[in-house]
Amino acid sequence: MTTVQASADRPSTDADHRLDALLLERWERDPALPAIVSGQTVLTVGELRERVLRTATALRAHGVRAGDRVVIHHDRSVEFVVAVLGAMFAGAAHVALGVDDPPQRTLRAVQDCAPRAVLTNSALRERFSDVPDLVVLTDEECATYPPTLEPVRDASDASADDPVAVIHTSGSTGRPKASLISHRALVSRIKALQTTHRMDERDRMLHHTVCTFDMHLGELYWPLLAGATVVIAAPGRHRDADHLAELIRDQGITTVYFGVSQLELFLLTRDPAERYDGLRQVLTGGEVLGPELVKRFHSRSTASLTNIYGPSECTIYCTAWVLPRDPDLDTVLIGPAIQDTELWILDEKGTPVADGEPGELYIGGAGVALGYLNRPELTAERFLDAERLPDVPSVSPDSRLYRSGDLVRARPDGALEFLGRADRQVKIRGIRIEPGEIEETAKRCTGVGQAAVVAHGSGAEKRLAAFVVPEEGVAPGSLPSSVREALLTWLPPYMVPSAIEVADELPLTPNGKLDRRLLETWAAKRSAESAPARPVQRAPVGESVDGDLDADLDVESVVSEVWCEVLQVSEVGRDDDFFDLGGDSFKVLRVVETLRERLRADIPLAALLLEPTAADFSEELRRIMAQGPTD
Repeated sequence: MTTVQASADRPSTDADHRLDALLLERWERDPALPAIVSGQTVLTVGELRERVLRTATALRAHGVRAGDRVVIHHDRSVEFVVAVLGAMFAGAAHVALGVDDPPQRTLRAVQDCAPRAVLTNSALRERFSDVPDLVVLTDEECATYPPTLEPVRDASDASADDPVAVIHTSGSTGRPKASLISHRALVSRIKALQTTHRMDERDRMLHHTVCTFDMHLGELYWPLLAGATVVIAAPGRHRDADHLAELIRDQGITTVYFGVSQLELFLLTRDPAERYDGLRQVLTGGEVLGPELVKRFHSRSTASLTNIYGPSECTIYCTAWVLPRDPDLDTVLIGPAIQDTELWILDEKGTPVADGEPGELYIGGAGVALGYLNRPELTAERFLDAERLPDVPSVSPDSRLYRSGDLVRARPDGALEFLGRADRQVKIRGIRIEPGEIEETAKRCTGVGQAAVVAHGSGAEKRLAAFVVPEEGVAPGSLPSSVREALLTWLPPYMVPSAIEVADELPLTPNGKLDRRLLETWAAKRSAESAPARPVQRAPVGESVDGDLDADLDVESVVSEVWCEVLQVSEVGRDDDFFDLGGDSFKVLRVVETLRERLRADIPLAALLLEPTAADFSEELRRIMAQGPTD
């Protein structure tokens, strides 16, 4: 099979593809319904509408117009939702930037997207004080404006093809790529979700996905357009299984999206006897989904489980497969095309492959992004029009296909099997990373002449390794630590390699290209050599000769030692994040079980989930141990 297609009849007017028009129509029907729940705060549809229109009016008063961009810099909160919707009603595309990202990365993103304004709170506004001619508005300032519909009425030339969101992903040239998502694309995806996984006023959806991942668009717009309620997880607690389970139970959550690793962690850290039959439908994706995890979920809930797939450049997802309750399931597929979507499987020459043969996936249809912001060359490389695909005659003349870089194979029924990546892009714990961006950043570090980054291992064991060649006259001994410190100021922790090695030179292939395969071999070998041997038996630490707790015990050293053993890394810094070093749900269990034995303390699994850095986790352990050792 070379072509997989699905379509739905499209409404004929632009208003039917505009989120502002659709939301206003929905809100006018049921102003008293709960729209947002955050902790003890409940915002009705009418109250949400008023706050959103105040924000939109404030933005328009400060010069924001259709086609502009507005940065959203908020923790996960009611204010975040209001800001996102306010920017959209003002006619702009929102650019959500994580508040925990290094300041330099945030400012680089601001420089890259050139926003007209920033919506943030009073505590964070100083981060943008050095950016000239940038309007920065806080929640309190927006609240002083009237909740008028003028922004909507003023946008008489509004089009369904206007951008509504900008999603940043890692870029191979050293600068993140920013996909422009249109109203039409997002509306198409919300309608596809609503067609197959319908929600209504009785439903509640959990909003806990990080704002830099495009699924946050689905967690907001889908329930709001369906009349359902958005329940917001507390900031910083999206990994906390106890918090999520409490919300699912106490707030009556019926619909939730989990990344694959997060679903696995959630199930492993909760009581095996605990069931989640209140859930009606669960979506998962972002990584390869294994059959065993599917079976584990099905044994704990009557909810449906759907595997969704799709790059950010195609707006949330483009294929979906509802997992069968099959005890003999051995392969998890990514499914057939969703509505308004065309999928093509092509070989290296751009020719359709024979039925059942592997090839690269090209994606077309309403969900395809407008392109990359301010990156015409990259847009032309990844978004192809029909004229550049002469061997695919069935592509309509006005179509554009996104070249995904993913290898797939079609089953006879049209469902696709995911086979891996065709280019260098890798996924580390579900996050798309371009090693080239890390390489370019490493070359900016003082003393670095050359740099190369590779991924090695597989599944939960996959990790990044960097090789740096020092500039002439630079002492190599201190380079790994200085490079690590610099990368942590410029990149999110998950993009900082777990190992940084100094090399005299980078290896080349016979034709003069960097030998990345050899670097991967080196990285795997050095990782195995540097990993501490797991002890067969270790005497518990933390006791004095009379059996009392040793007050002088260096808990941080014990934590570092155990992390090195479990994560198989040579060293752990105080600010290193357990999950960014390669931690996963299984390793959480191993670390906690080992520390329970060595420290003779009753350590809850949630301690590591809530305090994932070495320093904070050690401080939490000291607090727990101060309460007294277990019997």
